[in-house]
Amino acid sequence: MRNGRRTQRTIASAGPIKSIAIVGGGTTGWIVASLMAKKLNSSCDIQLIESAAIGRLGVGEATVPSIKREVFDYLEIPEDEWMSACHATFKLGINFVNWTESKESKKANSYFHLFGEIPTVDGIPLTHYWLRNKLMGKDVGRFDESLYKAAAMCSAERAPLQRDGTRVEHYAYHFDAQLVADYLSNWAQGRGVKRIEATVAGVDLDARGWVSGLQLDNGEQVTADLYIDCSGFRGLLINETMKVPFTSFNENLLVDRAIAMPTDNEPGQELEPFSTATALSAGWSWNIPLQHRTGNGYVYSSAHISSDEAELEFRKLVNMPDKGECRHLKMRIGRNSKAWTNNVVAFGLSYCFIEPLESTGIYSTYAGVHQFLRYFPDLTMDLGLQEKFNERMAYMVDDIRDFIVMHYVVTNREDSSFWRTCKYDLPYSDNLKEVLELHRAGVPVRQGYAGDELYNQFEASFDRFWTNSNYMSVLIGSDKFPEKIMPILNCMPESVAQAQRQIKEIKWQGEQLKSSLPSHREYCNLMRDNAAM
Repeated sequence: MRNGRRTQRTIASAGPIKSIAIVGGGTTGWIVASLMAKKLNSSCDIQLIESAAIGRLGVGEATVPSIKREVFDYLEIPEDEWMSACHATFKLGINFVNWTESKESKKANSYFHLFGEIPTVDGIPLTHYWLRNKLMGKDVGRFDESLYKAAAMCSAERAPLQRDGTRVEHYAYHFDAQLVADYLSNWAQGRGVKRIEATVAGVDLDARGWVSGLQLDNGEQVTADLYIDCSGFRGLLINETMKVPFTSFNENLLVDRAIAMPTDNEPGQELEPFSTATALSAGWSWNIPLQHRTGNGYVYSSAHISSDEAELEFRKLVNMPDKGECRHLKMRIGRNSKAWTNNVVAFGLSYCFIEPLESTGIYSTYAGVHQFLRYFPDLTMDLGLQEKFNERMAYMVDDIRDFIVMHYVVTNREDSSFWRTCKYDLPYSDNLKEVLELHRAGVPVRQGYAGDELYNQFEASFDRFWTNSNYMSVLIGSDKFPEKIMPILNCMPESVAQAQRQIKEIKWQGEQLKSSLPSHREYCNLMRDNAAM
């Protein structure tokens, strides 16, 4: 009886969270605010504190396909409306240039890492039927052009939708991060989120070491049940206040600096439906086409090149020797040991950052929010929920890290100290070692759960964010082939013949789409006209 009464009192005291304070705006803060406002449905008061005096980083403008389903569709925001307002374009994948050989080698070396699951025949991906022919010395053509119809769409600069809006291929987006933050700010405020223009000047703690209030530079105090840190690399709440340690990945990922400089598009300029990552002497350069401009930048290792030398190399690449102003940025590469401690949760740069090679920065924010909402606590902030959430977040980030590291360790480049270090001296995890060993043995790596039907859906993506299709695109694109043919294929002549027919069908479909789809620019103009109606 006495135990029963105690339990009842404990349950009664474990009340619901009724207020949330978000520190920091930008794309991260407003994605967090929007998703929480939608999910919690007015059961919580949400306040977001941001200051115009603290600039937005706003470099990451490329995304992965799940953002459509998990952010914009989830918020029920029409695609043509937000894309037109944010000058957004479609992204079918990434074009990797000069990652296997330097530009000076005069050897053509580029490959596409495209979206979507490569089909299977009798449970084996077409990748390994293609590899069988390649290892037998047959003329198989390029891997990406053979197994993705999107490769033909990229070469012809086509949109991934028919003129009536019918989707023909998986896609993500390129967008102006500043404009997306503003758009979501308006959306969230229209649904009850309160924006406070101020800077956090101090943080109050209670006797337990939990945050009990925020002192603002305008003299106000903000109190809440739950505090969310979106303050960027500073980590105001999670690092400075909660003292959660940060684990650097600089041993595995050498790049730690970035240069950014947008360039204007020519009137009516066609739009590439892909990002481009061009390898340079000490890192790589991004090229991200928007409707009104192109985002350009250079991610590099400060241990291998000075900022002045990096800017000269970058300006030469974009043919802007003396025009435009370059922004120089420092990057904190790694993750915190915890994303959630006590009544503080960190998202975005406050929790983690992996270099933007595969456009995973914004993904880590909304994926983290959806994961947190699964473990959403009451006022007790149950330690079991914290531990499970922190475990899943660490898995997500470490998995992204390993996939990015793979791009560097499989390079053939030896033309600079940076690339020699990547090729010969870069340490990497046991998980990545296992992936590379499986590939050498000729077997598929991490096949997707259910083929294309679940491609990049959030339920599957923590465990299968990268699948065999992703690994093979990068490994084969980097001229890294298995040592032998997958043995079972020698016992499957009918399946081999069927796979050959399917590969021919993919190429044929790609050619048909080149002639039937609207150009990327034309479709963006159609969306703009529809949004204006």
